[in-house]
Amino acid sequence: MLGGLQGRIPLGVVTNCAEKLGRLAAARTGIAFDTIVTAERAGFYKPHPRPYRLALDELGVRPQDCLFVAGSAYDLYGAAAVGLPVYWHDRIGMPIPPDTPPPKAHHRSLEPLKELLND
Repeated sequence: MLGGLQGRIPLGVVTNCAEKLGRLAAARTGIAFDTIVTAERAGFYKPHPRPYRLALDELGVRPQDCLFVAGSAYDLYGAAAVGLPVYWHDRIGMPIPPDTPPPKAHHRSLEPLKELLND
């Protein structure tokens, strides 16, 4: 999925990992991300808005022009706080926490993401 997007749109990672681990994990994907924002570098853990804002600033994009792909329902809080629409890739079928901001899309697979990105 990411390989097909690389070079076409800016790609970033926002992770609660430490700087060293976050960069190592991102490198293992084989994707050249335009930014990798770790909790260590942002000074806050997700879902605090700061890591998401830092990624937007470093990518030079507006929240409404992005799509945040979340692996956890808790990302819905932080992404919504900065105006990011969210595709929740809910691989394991987690229950959505009460009062969670709704995602733009919620799927167990990344397959529907292809169609959403082509809109």
